[in-house]
Amino acid sequence: MMKRITERGGSLLLSLLLLGFCPLGAPCPDLCTCYRAPLTVSCQSQGFTRVPGPLPRDGARIFLQNNRIGELSGRPFPPGVAILWLYSNNITAIRPGVLRNLGQLEELDLGENRNLRSLDEGTFSGLVKLRTLHLHRCGLTVLADSLFRKLYALQYLYLQENDIPYLQSDLFLDLENLSYLFLHGNRIRVLSANAFRGLVNLDRLLLHHNRIALVQRPAFRHLLKLATLFLFNNSLAELPGAALGPLASLQFLRLNDNPWACDCRARSLWQWFQTFRGASSSVTCSAPESRRGRDLRLLTSEDFRACPPTPDPGQSRPRAKWAPAEGGEGPATGPDRGAPREEAESPGNVTSATRLNDSPGKEKTETDYWPDYYYEGDLTSSNPQRCSGQGCWRNAASTVAVRADFGIALFPIWGLALLQHL
Repeated sequence: MMKRITERGGSLLLSLLLLGFCPLGAPCPDLCTCYRAPLTVSCQSQGFTRVPGPLPRDGARIFLQNNRIGELSGRPFPPGVAILWLYSNNITAIRPGVLRNLGQLEELDLGENRNLRSLDEGTFSGLVKLRTLHLHRCGLTVLADSLFRKLYALQYLYLQENDIPYLQSDLFLDLENLSYLFLHGNRIRVLSANAFRGLVNLDRLLLHHNRIALVQRPAFRHLLKLATLFLFNNSLAELPGAALGPLASLQFLRLNDNPWACDCRARSLWQWFQTFRGASSSVTCSAPESRRGRDLRLLTSEDFRACPPTPDPGQSRPRAKWAPAEGGEGPATGPDRGAPREEAESPGNVTSATRLNDSPGKEKTETDYWPDYYYEGDLTSSNPQRCSGQGCWRNAASTVAVRADFGIALFPIWGLALLQHL
């Protein structure tokens, strides 16, 4: 009798342990590894051509990057998922409703799905808590008018290195909490008057390596908190000073590698620079021939003496003497992937003409601007030890591999420290 009770007790204890370790109804898919607290399903780099399933219903973090998934259809993801990584797959289509029930989703990474091309207007409907959205290197050729509607919580939007030719009016109208908007490496030609309407809290706007030839005067009028603006390596021959006038919080500006015309068209931009207190790249003249190679910022009123009088464009900041610094480089910086942005620090003794030259990078395409992003959260970069068998559980939530693009720094801490020592 005692032996039978012991055996039954042992079986009961084993059952309880198994129930606590792997809850009924929540199996770990084959070839995946699962972790607890929070429940994490790691299925990256396994050659999946579709989302494996069923996924645990309580899954909070789903990692499916570096597979060969070609289409998202049905509703394969648990409703409580908070982080969903699908980058570096072969996704060509996201069927309507796939993401609609994911009301707890905070970070969605669809980057580097190079054949995605386009997204339906309702693709992100219902993602009321989404804070970070990665759509870089997806071959996107158009953004639907309502693609980002009602994404009120969104703070970080990565759209770089696509084939986007234009930004229609009010595309970002509902993104009142957006802090980072990365649009570099596209084919944008014009910044229209209402392209950025609604972005009242935007901190960083990267538009370099496009084909921008025209910036309409009201284009930036809603960006009162913008601190960083990159417009280098475009096709700008002129930029109205009045377009930059509303940018009262601007600290870092890059305009280099554009074909600047330093004739009378440049006068309003030159006047704006007389009041700008932040750090700027050089603005090298391409024309006329007599001024080729000169820095537009260093021209004098005598250079515009023959120009017809124009109304004072008016500026939103107090006037201050602008003086160049001797050489130096600006911050080669980057954002924390999904982390709350840090408050800007005082540049100290940085002068208005501090150069923001090329940032370090691993590849030619990254030498002139920040790498994509780096996620700093409660995950670490240590590699998990896989348990035996095709599908298994591990109670080690802090050992999930994290994607990281190295070679960047936090902004603005070390960038400003570097500037202060120039």
